[in-house]
Amino acid sequence: MKNYFLLLSFIIVSFSITAQKKTEAKVSRLPDDLETLAGGTQYLKKPDGLTVASYVFPNYHASALHNKLYAPGWTEYNLIRSARPWFDGHQQPRTPLLGELDESLPSTWEVYNDLCKKSGVDVLIWDWYWYGGKPCLHEALENGFLEAKNTNDVKFACMWTNHPWYILYPTKKTDGQNAYPPSYDAPDFSYEEAFRSLTYIISRYCNLENYWKIDKKPVICIWDARRLEAKLSLDGVKKLFTDLREYARHLGHPDLHFHVTGFSTKNMAGAGYNTVGSYNPLDWIAGRFQPKDIELPDYGIAAADVAFKLWDEHRMEFDIPYIPSLGAGWDSTPRYIAPDQRPSKPNKDQWPGCTIFRNESPAAFKAFVMSSFSYLNKNPEIPRFITIACFNEWSEGHYLLPDNRFGYGMLNALGEALGKENLHTMHQK
Repeated sequence: MKNYFLLLSFIIVSFSITAQKKTEAKVSRLPDDLETLAGGTQYLKKPDGLTVASYVFPNYHASALHNKLYAPGWTEYNLIRSARPWFDGHQQPRTPLLGELDESLPSTWEVYNDLCKKSGVDVLIWDWYWYGGKPCLHEALENGFLEAKNTNDVKFACMWTNHPWYILYPTKKTDGQNAYPPSYDAPDFSYEEAFRSLTYIISRYCNLENYWKIDKKPVICIWDARRLEAKLSLDGVKKLFTDLREYARHLGHPDLHFHVTGFSTKNMAGAGYNTVGSYNPLDWIAGRFQPKDIELPDYGIAAADVAFKLWDEHRMEFDIPYIPSLGAGWDSTPRYIAPDQRPSKPNKDQWPGCTIFRNESPAAFKAFVMSSFSYLNKNPEIPRFITIACFNEWSEGHYLLPDNRFGYGMLNALGEALGKENLHTMHQK
């Protein structure tokens, strides 16, 4: 009898340990666990007055910058066209379903603006560069988007992208370092250059009919608030924003709305920022919440971590409203040379050395979009907009445009989440 009870106790303890391990091993992912994570369908309705903004990376057209750095006519289409799989099942190359459209042409943006309008993209936030005392990579915005017949169907804003421009290609990581020689410094190396470049944005674009405004205030996005503060000091940033606001008032604007899109600081309210978000948190979150021995993180798990861990964490951490930031995926291998050897013991820092998601899908992205509805519905004080990376960043593998994997799937997923008709069906009418 004693042995019987010992055996029974062993079975009960073993069962409890197994059950505990199963509970601990439970990992939430999108779209499967969306309703549970959100706390009910009542939070998954699109918020009233929602604005959907998506970033644009303007490097898919011939530019004066790359004509000088590489060769006449060079674009990042060269990279995605030349991409090859790094492993069995790796979905490369990923190619544009609509072809390699020249984004400096109005006709390209007449097509893209139509896609935006039908799928629910209200605003395009343009990565905007200034090197050597003048705008760079601006041809797509100036000659393409703004000259399109339907440009007023989509609003736009500029993201002042204050990072140096590097000679990136070809690149190979050596001893853990990136071989990226800088070619141009960012415009934040001095107060004067920062002021000069930002007032160019204000005077050239903010008066246009379709420039994005929040409460009538033109939105200026800042890529790297941390770097700007390191370069100018906190007092320097305060002075810069005060002077820019005064400059904007002289041009008839009531104020400016500064939104941090990349790297944040602890002094955002004091510096004069209004809102903060992230460009694409997926790349970073995969490394934070998924262990290094997972070489290829799961997109649905990472998206759930962003939506139901990171957003609330940032909301509590920052002293200004945190805006939900989404991404359609990530795979930047077109920009790299494949590592020479895959180690026998998995370590994603050694291989692949960059983030490559598995299980990306329109269904998971749709759930990601709806997760932002939950965040905004639970936090009514947060301004009613979301940002998506990216509309067209082919070489980093996060884009909404139709491709050879999912067709119109990502745009359809966005449209379905927003309650719009199937985009591909409309495209065929």
